[in-house]
Amino acid sequence: MTNSPLERQSPVRRFWNEYSESKVAAFAFFVLCAIVLTAFAGPFLTIQNPYDLAQISILDSSMPPGSESMDGATFFLGTDDQGRDLLSAIVYGLRISLLVGVVSGALAVVMGTAIGIFSAYAGGRIDNAIMRVVDLFLGFPSFLIALICLAVLGRGADKVVLALVLSQWANFARIVRGVAIVEREKEYMEAAKGLALPKTRIVFGHLLPNCMPPLIVVSTMNVAFSITLEASLSFLGVGLPITEPSLGLLISNGYEYILTGKHWMSVYPGVALLITVASINLVADRLRDVFNPRLNK
Repeated sequence: MTNSPLERQSPVRRFWNEYSESKVAAFAFFVLCAIVLTAFAGPFLTIQNPYDLAQISILDSSMPPGSESMDGATFFLGTDDQGRDLLSAIVYGLRISLLVGVVSGALAVVMGTAIGIFSAYAGGRIDNAIMRVVDLFLGFPSFLIALICLAVLGRGADKVVLALVLSQWANFARIVRGVAIVEREKEYMEAAKGLALPKTRIVFGHLLPNCMPPLIVVSTMNVAFSITLEASLSFLGVGLPITEPSLGLLISNGYEYILTGKHWMSVYPGVALLITVASINLVADRLRDVFNPRLNK
């Protein structure tokens, strides 16, 4: 008996066929891929390293889009008040923003998942104690927690990542714990316990894999939230230092020039941030529908 063409497809192919049924989500995926490739290929695509003092000139400061430098290079998006090519600065800023968002999101997922799984599997007083700590963190806005952490730790990419992890892990712990409690009561878990399997095998081989689908969706959304949160902190001057570019810093640097007519310094980095966050959110929304089709009805 031969299998149908659908059954002969690889899991990746079947997943993409279902995902790409939404043309908007498919377009957002390709836009996101283009943004990531552009950000990490920045040194090969841009006309300068905007944070290398030897490559910038104060004589090129505040030039409007389409202007040419003294050496004939074209600034397609103009320059900022320090003479940096704005397009190059956005590409370099995208790389930092994406790195901070992905790394902090991944660490928050690992921390929250570990705590949530342990809490659900342990149950009883241990579960209650852990959940009270989680409730304490969830009782404060993530922005406020990150702001307090940076006030104590200081500025820097590593400190921003740590602040974002501490402000977001509790959300993952709550989600994973809720899913794990439901899975813990199912028959396959009872069978695994009845076979006297090691606890580590039960948790990592049976319980954790069944908690992953909702976690993937939330994790993807969290990357967009982390990028926005980092940009907000940097805009306020408490996030990344000026030697470590990000979109938030670029928006902040150009903000004071908006009313003078030099809007490009702040508007173009803001548009880049908007497109990045919107594409990630659209991808995450489609992943939610694919992993749980009932939500799309």
